Amino acid sequence: MKGACAAFLLTASLAAQETPRPNRVAWMEIFPEPLPDGQDRIAFELTSQFLRPDRAVSADGRTQAALEAEDWLITVDKAWALGSGRFNVRLRVQERWGGLFDQFFESYHSAMGTAGGGRELSPKWQSVMQLERDGRVVIDAEDPKTQLMDLDLAWVRPFGTSEAGGRAGLSVQAPTGIRADGSGSGSWDESLGAAAWKRLGSITFRTQAEFVHLGVTEANPWSAVLAHNHFGRAWAGAAWQGQGPGFWRGLGLSLDFAYTESPFRTGLPRMDDPGWQVHVGVQHRALPRWRFGFSEEAGTYFAPDITAFVAYRFGAE
Repeated sequence: MKGACAAFLLTASLAAQETPRPNRVAWMEIFPEPLPDGQDRIAFELTSQFLRPDRAVSADGRTQAALEAEDWLITVDKAWALGSGRFNVRLRVQERWGGLFDQFFESYHSAMGTAGGGRELSPKWQSVMQLERDGRVVIDAEDPKTQLMDLDLAWVRPFGTSEAGGRAGLSVQAPTGIRADGSGSGSWDESLGAAAWKRLGSITFRTQAEFVHLGVTEANPWSAVLAHNHFGRAWAGAAWQGQGPGFWRGLGLSLDFAYTESPFRTGLPRMDDPGWQVHVGVQHRALPRWRFGFSEEAGTYFAPDITAFVAYRFGAE
């Protein structure tokens, strides 16, 4: 009986706060993923990556960069009970293309009467991700390809209930990707963090904060563009879930703001400045396993143009 109650409380606390959405900007998606919630899940993401060509060379000429692509990413989380917590493996497979949404963004900016953000300066149908400093090539990937990203291994320990509780854990990212094509850091990296939530009526307030350590050595080209081998990141927001019948009364919405400290020193403001993002999620009482949403830059450019996602959670309700 005691074991069954513990299992119920663990399941309830796991479901209280999902894994926060990551910053998918190309320079950061090679580093450890956010600490997971310990539930089995599959997600599909589409991210538009772009760096203005006229902002791609540092003032001192030491750093050159290029970034334009659409990243199609499948993320699979598989978790098992381990001790008082959950052991989670996150596998990511990415397909990098370019140019598929060039016309869409051009038409959108034209219809809105806003500037094109520099896309008019870039060739159409281009897929490129390059980074070089002082003649040292960090990334050089110009062709569309399918790639296995670095693998995340995490242990998380939830506590409390779905009404009020938290989660703490740590993770290690194994270098299963390739540093030269932007699918990995080429090093073993770690993260440590905690999350907390509190439900008030139909609204759940939540937050998560993490410290990330990078195992990049001097022999790794990434060291040429790093100011330090660690950075912090945090999320804070709220989720509301309707409980009534029908479409509108069963709708649920979430809004989270995210901050990512930049570990880089390149002379390019759009890499060196911290990143702010807003994450918007939609769910419905009739489809409790599904989540839909998007992530958008929030006043800074150390983030992708936009990321759209859909996720499905396995297991019992």
